[in-house]
Amino acid sequence: MQRPSTEDLTGLEWRDTTWIERVGGFQNQQMVLDYFSMSPFWDRQCNNQILSMQTQYNDLRQPYEATVEALRKMTGIEFAVVHEQPPVWVIQKRYRRGPEPNDVNPIATYYIMGANVYQSPTIYSVIANRLVSFFPRS
Repeated sequence: MQRPSTEDLTGLEWRDTTWIERVGGFQNQQMVLDYFSMSPFWDRQCNNQILSMQTQYNDLRQPYEATVEALRKMTGIEFAVVHEQPPVWVIQKRYRRGPEPNDVNPIATYYIMGANVYQSPTIYSVIANRLVSFFPRS
């Protein structure tokens, strides 16, 4: 199976302070993902989006825990809040292979710091950057 790729947007910062002011900040993980879904980092074909589209017009918006359970029954790309320590939230884009909690392959990591959303660099890019600065070109 080929691992899904993601565009490198590590140089991009996104924020929507109007949304934050309107809703009064992040009160739960669902609000974090709702905010993140407006960013250019969001994959419009992900399973989170599919579930959201299925319930947006019929008052079936489910609690976050039910959404997590529904996502576990699907395979494909999903986003999940994997760490929260306000004002920092870490979101993982991952490929779900099956229903077990560990049946996921990480694709990319993003973080929200305050109202700003960033893509985290890969370990490869960090090490490559360090090597280039350690061994400068002549």
